[in-house]
Amino acid sequence: FVYFTNSQTREDKALFGRIDTSTVNYALLNKHKNVDFDGYYLCGPEEMIRLVQDTLIENEVDKDKIHFELFTPTEIKEELPIQADGQTAVTVLVDDEEFQFTMDKKNIILDAVLKENIDAPYSCQGGVCSSCIAKVTEGSAEMVMNQILTDKEIAEGFILTCQAHATTPTIKVDFDDV
Repeated sequence: FVYFTNSQTREDKALFGRIDTSTVNYALLNKHKNVDFDGYYLCGPEEMIRLVQDTLIENEVDKDKIHFELFTPTEIKEELPIQADGQTAVTVLVDDEEFQFTMDKKNIILDAVLKENIDAPYSCQGGVCSSCIAKVTEGSAEMVMNQILTDKEIAEGFILTCQAHATTPTIKVDFDDV
């Protein structure tokens, strides 16, 4: 189901005004009160996405069913989430090809991969598009920022390589197992 909501012009078959809690509740509790959706897909300004996400959660929608993509990060932290001293031996799997190199733990994994001329997937490099998602199969990494991955995905070992620093002496990153 798609509902068009216009905030500046009135159109036939479209809601009028800003998307807010009442708009979400109208669709969720009135129009589709007996429907169990597999997923909710949100697109728009971050403030609206956060409001809709919070309203869905308040209505007992499982957080793992809510999907969105932010096009601009709101805050990029410069500080690392952990003490990142030393080197890490990195193994990267991309397109069934394995690469090995050493990187400084202070560096972002994707930056180090690209510096090695490895053709890893990426787009925004700001932590908002999820193009650079990969799975850590050995070792660990910490992300500076995450607006895309769910807690479950993080628990399964997925990272945004454009936001992640290695935290162990060795790490294996698999771009194919996504």
